[in-house]
Amino acid sequence: MWTLALACAFFILIHILVSGSDLRQQMIGAIGARTYFILFSLLSAMGFFWMIAAYYDSRGDPANLHLWSAPFVLKILAFGVNFVSLMLIVVGTLSPSPTALGSLRRMTDRPVSGIIRISRHPVLAGIALLSATHLITTGTLAAWVFFGTLLALSLLGANSIDRKRETQYGEAYRAIIRTTSILPFVAIAQKRVRFEPSELGVLRVMVATSVFTCLVVLHELLFLRPAL
Repeated sequence: MWTLALACAFFILIHILVSGSDLRQQMIGAIGARTYFILFSLLSAMGFFWMIAAYYDSRGDPANLHLWSAPFVLKILAFGVNFVSLMLIVVGTLSPSPTALGSLRRMTDRPVSGIIRISRHPVLAGIALLSATHLITTGTLAAWVFFGTLLALSLLGANSIDRKRETQYGEAYRAIIRTTSILPFVAIAQKRVRFEPSELGVLRVMVATSVFTCLVVLHELLFLRPAL
């Protein structure tokens, strides 16, 4: 459990103390933007895989307390939410986004469209939902540490990106904030934007559905427990 705690602390610190602070601009000024992003991506990948390895090792640790057992009906509900989560992650990854670095300049025509209508940070929102459902249904201390870290960073990351893009683009980005939401479907429910399913893209939805199906089938082989 200590290894998992250290891995999660490392992952949090490189995002909050480096990416989310003035140190980021100082490092870019010292080594250049390209070198910074390469190094930060490598550190993030190393930290994430360290977290995964530590989480697997912690499963048999006596300190990994079993806090509760989720009822089956809750697991069924989480199963449906996870489908939405994978849809957000995969479709969001494959779709243009005004929140991506430098992309707003290239998206003067309808920046709020497709998956952005559901969440302006679809990938982070999907990771947050996926983390929340696994945290609730797994019910172990290791799950709280691992998925809690991902949940917290997803929400903090979305807010951090908003602040940076608002500083960078001003009113153009504030207009996007006014018509969208971080939490999925909130802006649609508040009638700030309309849901247009056709804009998601048939191919993107098919890819997301295929990824979800593969993960369900291979869940026990990959993660040592069945999807339900």
